[in-house]
Amino acid sequence: MAEIKNIHSIIIEDLKKKFDLQRVSLSHPFPERPLRTLGLVKIDGDVFTSEKFSRITCLRINLPFYFCVRSTFLRPKMEYDLPIFSGEVVIMGKKRMVMIDVHRTGEKERPEDAPLFDKLIKIRDKYPTLMENATKNVGEEIQNVFSRAVCQVKITESLDNDAINIFREYLGVFSDLVEKAEPLTGDNLEDAKKKYEAYLKTVVDHDPGVKGYKMLFGEEGGVKRSMEMFFES
Repeated sequence: MAEIKNIHSIIIEDLKKKFDLQRVSLSHPFPERPLRTLGLVKIDGDVFTSEKFSRITCLRINLPFYFCVRSTFLRPKMEYDLPIFSGEVVIMGKKRMVMIDVHRTGEKERPEDAPLFDKLIKIRDKYPTLMENATKNVGEEIQNVFSRAVCQVKITESLDNDAINIFREYLGVFSDLVEKAEPLTGDNLEDAKKKYEAYLKTVVDHDPGVKGYKMLFGEEGGVKRSMEMFFES
């Protein structure tokens, strides 16, 4: 049976069927072991760009004692004005927290997004056993970012296969959306640029991931690494 720990190799293989992925050379190449963690935390991963994506980021964080994180972030280029694909897997021994979502950045669902989210919810409904373990971290600000189609569950390794399958189905729908997208022009493009710039400022100031990188690498190093990994094209 496939393991959710290896989700990134599955994602990259699926994406390569539709997009020409070009590996990004980072200023601080993987793997890294932040000195502030005394070398106990290993950060590794793969970062790509393509004709349609500014970033395809598969980030792997490994700690001692059977704990690891697999973060996935797929950001279409700004001129397509599309949602992002986000996935998070936290593994603690045989227990897992899995989150998969496609959501807008810095704003709520738009009316034109409804068919996309309706389709994702139909996929989610195909996995009742998985969704029996649905969870929500009440009170956390990050919940406000998620879409109504989010899949957020706490499971054990016995449901790894279901988690991988719904991951791939969400990714398939999202990939089709990106593949068919046409770039904006004129006023629509200018409006998209303004929204994107506002979103980036919000990310630098408030995103938990960027805050984590600031803690690991300092203010300047954390912001630079985060922007290079997740947003720059």
